[in-house]
Amino acid sequence: MPFIEVTPEILAEKGVKYSLQSVDALEEEIRQSLLKILSRGAKSSGQIRTALLAKEYPVELVDQLIERFKEVNLIDDFLVAKDWVQSQQTRKPKAKSVMARTLREKGFSSDAIEAALADLDQDSELEACKKLAESRVRQLMKLEPDVRSRRLAGFLTRKGYSSSVVWASVKHALDQGSN
Repeated sequence: MPFIEVTPEILAEKGVKYSLQSVDALEEEIRQSLLKILSRGAKSSGQIRTALLAKEYPVELVDQLIERFKEVNLIDDFLVAKDWVQSQQTRKPKAKSVMARTLREKGFSSDAIEAALADLDQDSELEACKKLAESRVRQLMKLEPDVRSRRLAGFLTRKGYSSSVVWASVKHALDQGSN
């Protein structure tokens, strides 16, 4: 019994004449491509789907195989999204809204994004913004105080932080910088 359901129409779409050997061969080819993608690092099901469809595999087969890999936990969007968020918070902190947008672009579902960002609270976002502001304010010390404040606020806003977080961080960084 084949690993995934292959119909003659799907094979015709791929330009293959229907036979049991061709079903098995196409199935194995897609499976090997998927495993190769996963061997390069954790990916979302959306990223995997895009990569396999770029190789012109039939949509139905790709979707069936991805679902099968999800069933056996070889693809786990929730875990990958959560790991990515933790990595970003450690390496290069970003605003929650920026991380949500990036995860959406990577093909994660809304549920996976929400679960991955659930641990981030206002305090952790404020701390990340303060840290970024402290490092940036050093480059702006030669400017007039109001210019320094505006530029620092603009920089942090472009990073995706809310205005309340931005202004609290600007005040903190300027207080630290004047000491």
